[in-house]
Amino acid sequence: MELINATLIGFLVGISGTVAGGLFILRFGSSSNRQSFLLGFSGGVMVAVVLFDLWLEAIHYGGIIITALGTAVGVFLIQYFDQFLKLIPWYRNRNLSKLNKVGLLMGLGIGVHNFPEGVALGTTYIANPALKNWLGLALIMALHNIPEGMVMSSTFKLGKVPFYKIIIALILVELPMAFGSTVGGALGLLSNEMIAASLGFAGGAMFFLVAKEILPMAKKISGVLSVTVGFLIGLLIGIMMISFI
Repeated sequence: MELINATLIGFLVGISGTVAGGLFILRFGSSSNRQSFLLGFSGGVMVAVVLFDLWLEAIHYGGIIITALGTAVGVFLIQYFDQFLKLIPWYRNRNLSKLNKVGLLMGLGIGVHNFPEGVALGTTYIANPALKNWLGLALIMALHNIPEGMVMSSTFKLGKVPFYKIIIALILVELPMAFGSTVGGALGLLSNEMIAASLGFAGGAMFFLVAKEILPMAKKISGVLSVTVGFLIGLLIGIMMISFI
């Protein structure tokens, strides 16, 4: 029963932050300037998360070398993941827009780094199920997932994905966190090296997508000004959120 509770807690904590961030973004309008600003803003938030959270945490757990290796794998996989996905009939026949492909790849990176978060939460809960002993960590993780929901929602919204499908995607991307909570509850913490590698992977994948896809796409939509302002505001807000949590 405790293992089931750990899984449910991990899942609910994950979706609470991701869906909250997604719903916030879904309230934006659809003019070209706002689209460019929105993509720039999302890119800024994600760069802040990668630079000042994911990579620093990865270095803390496993050092620079393992973090760099995980980052390199993340960049490589995202660079060529579209080729792998084309082997899947569903993906090949969907003729997805570039924005939707970026959203899917971003979801992959988010899902990977949600797994060790779930492991940490599941382990903490099983060690002492009393609410006061794991609630603080759960709240931090929920807040941590808000910018992730922002980025996924912005790309899918601009890619004309229906509202309900965006919400489903935000929920599905948190399944690795639920599974991580199960693993954490059953087996204890992953090795520090595995945590560092997964965080490095997620950081590399997300940073690469922002630099190669999201920001250039925003520039094409409405020029440099909107995306630059959006990026700087997103970067500032991302840093403030990380400092707060």
